[in-house]
Amino acid sequence: MDKWDRILRPDNIVVGLRSQRKFDALRELTAVFDDDSAVTDPKAFLTKLITREKQSSTGIGKGVAVPHAHEESIRRQVLAIGISHEGIEFDSVDGEPVYVVAVLGTPMKHQKQHMELLAALSRLLQNEDVRQMLVAAGSIEEVLSIFKSASS
Repeated sequence: MDKWDRILRPDNIVVGLRSQRKFDALRELTAVFDDDSAVTDPKAFLTKLITREKQSSTGIGKGVAVPHAHEESIRRQVLAIGISHEGIEFDSVDGEPVYVVAVLGTPMKHQKQHMELLAALSRLLQNEDVRQMLVAAGSIEEVLSIFKSASS
C-alpha cells in the first residue's frame, strides 16, 4: 500500500467539477468530506482553505492547484482530487486555468507529514504525463489508477 492508497479514497474524487471559480471549486470539492469521519467539521476545513487561498493562490501553474490546510477537525490525513474539463479561474501563478485540484488536509499535530505529502503531491502533479492523464480521466477508477501507477 502506498501513501496515496491511505489518503485518497474513491469517495473523495470528483471527475467533472462544475465550478468555474476557485472558492466555488473548494466548496464543491470539500463537500466530499461531509460524511467522512476523518473530517469532523468540514465547514471549518473549508474556512481554513479559503483563508489560506485569500493569502496567496495555491494555483501552482500548469493547470494545477493544491489547496491545503492543517485543521483541528481533521483526524487523519485526507486528499480530495477534482478534475475540471472546462477549467477553473484560480489566480494561478501562470495566469492559466486550473484543471486538476488536489485538496490536502492534515491534523494540526502532523506538520512534518503535511509538508512531505504536499511536496510529493506537487512533484507528482508537475509531471506532464500525469497531468494529461488526469485531465483526460473519465472516471474515479481512472484517477485512482493514475495515482497508483505514478507512485509505483
